[in-house]
Amino acid sequence: MYILFLYLMSYRAGRGLYLHSVLGCILFAVFLFHHVLNLRWYQGLGKGKYTLRRTIFVMLDFLLLAAMVIMAISSVMMSGDVFAFSPFMSTQFGRDLHICSTAWGFFLTVLHIGLHTNVIFAKLRHKAKETIFAYVYDLFFFLLFIAGVWCFILSGLWMNMLHISRENSAFLPFNFYGEYLMTTLVACQFIYLLLSVMNRLKKLQK
Repeated sequence: MYILFLYLMSYRAGRGLYLHSVLGCILFAVFLFHHVLNLRWYQGLGKGKYTLRRTIFVMLDFLLLAAMVIMAISSVMMSGDVFAFSPFMSTQFGRDLHICSTAWGFFLTVLHIGLHTNVIFAKLRHKAKETIFAYVYDLFFFLLFIAGVWCFILSGLWMNMLHISRENSAFLPFNFYGEYLMTTLVACQFIYLLLSVMNRLKKLQK
């Protein structure tokens, strides 16, 4: 889903609206299937205690679901002839809504991915801590974090999230994929740091 999502965000008009729409439908279908496979997660929402950590991540998942639904609806609104059966007319509002919801959808997606990569970062940190390379690892982690934040700014993703207009520039695949991959990495690092802080605060409260 991530690879397909990233490819769709690199879309330019020259690739054809029809292909973009078909791949978008596939992405949304796989997204729904992903939720069907995780029905137990929904069944468990009414059980157990809601800690700050659990509350944050439940909200994150529901915000991602909302962004994906809005993305799907807005794609129909701006699709024109691709969804000829649609009662919506292709409008600028539909396009703006699609761009904004897509930006939020990608941003929330990479944060969600961070929930699954947290264990990897924790294991790497644990192994590095037991060696003479602990400080080297921390420095490398910090430099990657700074580079990721800078790439997030360069990508203009935050401008789309806030619906700030910007000039269209030439599409450079290396720049685009590099910036978005680094944005993904920094989002995963952020989730790891957030969970680490939460765990430390929890231990201090005991």
